[in-house]
Amino acid sequence: MKIISFTTLVFFLITNSFSLLAQQAQEAPYIKEIRKIAIQVQKKWNVPAMALTVVKDGETVYADGLGSLRAEKGSAPANKYTLFVNASTSKAFTAALLGMMVDRGYIKWTDRVIDHLPDFRLYDPWVTENYLVQDIMNHKTGFQPQAMDVIPALGYGRDDLYRMFRLVKPTYSFRTTYAYCNALYTIAARIIEKYTGQTWEEAVEENIFKPLQMEHSTTGKDHYFSAENFAYGYHLSKTDKGLKLTPRDDREDSYDWMQAVSPAAFIMCNAYDMGQWMKMWLNKGKFGEQQILTEKTVDYLFSPQTICSWDEERVVLYAQGWRVEQGVQGKLINHTGLAGGYTAWVVLVPEMNLGVSVLMNQGSTTSPQTAIVRQIIDMYRGVDSDWITKIYEEYMQPARERKPKVKEDVVQPLEINLYTGLYFKELFGPASVYEENGDLRLQINDIDALLEHVNGNTFHFHARDESFDMTFLINEKTGQADGFNIDFGDDLGPFVKDFK
Repeated sequence: MKIISFTTLVFFLITNSFSLLAQQAQEAPYIKEIRKIAIQVQKKWNVPAMALTVVKDGETVYADGLGSLRAEKGSAPANKYTLFVNASTSKAFTAALLGMMVDRGYIKWTDRVIDHLPDFRLYDPWVTENYLVQDIMNHKTGFQPQAMDVIPALGYGRDDLYRMFRLVKPTYSFRTTYAYCNALYTIAARIIEKYTGQTWEEAVEENIFKPLQMEHSTTGKDHYFSAENFAYGYHLSKTDKGLKLTPRDDREDSYDWMQAVSPAAFIMCNAYDMGQWMKMWLNKGKFGEQQILTEKTVDYLFSPQTICSWDEERVVLYAQGWRVEQGVQGKLINHTGLAGGYTAWVVLVPEMNLGVSVLMNQGSTTSPQTAIVRQIIDMYRGVDSDWITKIYEEYMQPARERKPKVKEDVVQPLEINLYTGLYFKELFGPASVYEENGDLRLQINDIDALLEHVNGNTFHFHARDESFDMTFLINEKTGQADGFNIDFGDDLGPFVKDFK
């Protein structure tokens, strides 16, 4: 047996310690620079908290929370497990689940939706018959942008939105025009639930969180109000005195909307787990020894389907739950998110085997995320740039002055009793217009709102965190209202008075 002398042992330990220190010193500049970028942005934009994650060459280089759970002094600090709402970056989770249904042979991208969901209906029978699985998530159904986004404010949920698609009269021809729509992801969730035998929330947990070891991530349905290590949402606004933060104390209203469109918006994640998520995508669907998604499906989900926008620096396309940007920084597979006091940007740079994710609790603009991500990408590219200053100055530019509205001649409303009565609309159910203490009011679903006169037969009302215009349809013969339209953005048809 060879005996190692004490001197040799000490030399061995010192040598290895110096080697370890040298390795850490080599890595430290990247970590130090990443944190420096994050802190600079956090201060400029007055962000209470963020979760920043950087993945490079299959390893999580940086994953941590910065700031505090609330803006008030004394609030608990954020850490790498602090939860944020992912907002629309949640769409990629639903896209992954739908891709799994393809990989498992339950569906094909070219299948008709009605062959899997026989109760699925759109306004146009031909579109219903020819609507394919690959049409669900690429925002070319023919609706107006943000179609049906305001309906949850009236107390209607995910199942209601799914049934109401048949009421939306298309504005554009099918498959011709990009128009972003959160509600359509409820269709994908229906297919996922059918073939997994689980709710969408359970399917995310079982098929994504568990195999990717995302042990601190969740969905909003059960944990939005109960999670302890959760950053509180804020609204960020520009004022004459600088940037102002306002707490989003309308959390119940935000919850109702996010839960109604949860397959598009209601993942709750953190810095550490976003590293696991990005590593799977950058490794072509593989995590460790497990193939979560086939390489073919990953390639399909990243394949552009339509053009979103373009300028002199970049063109942005939409794929399936992801956007594809081709521009000055190369090809970026990405998605933004903004909902309920939270913003997010998740970016994959396959050519560099790099991923950057930023989640924040200021729900107004993705400009700070954009500044962080683009600065980090250029750092790894070895490009000298100052995205932080550039984007901040653009953000702080005063808003363009709107042309003053042409004053309309005010037409007084009719007598209140000519508007009152019970109205009905398919899938929405009954709505009551009634008089109380000389005011006109609307009761619909769980909303009871004051109707404020705008002009003529048009009134305005508030419901949760939205507001609506409502116009009564007057029968020329009787002089009474026999229906009314609520301006939902899209034409969903009138509520009709029940004269029984």
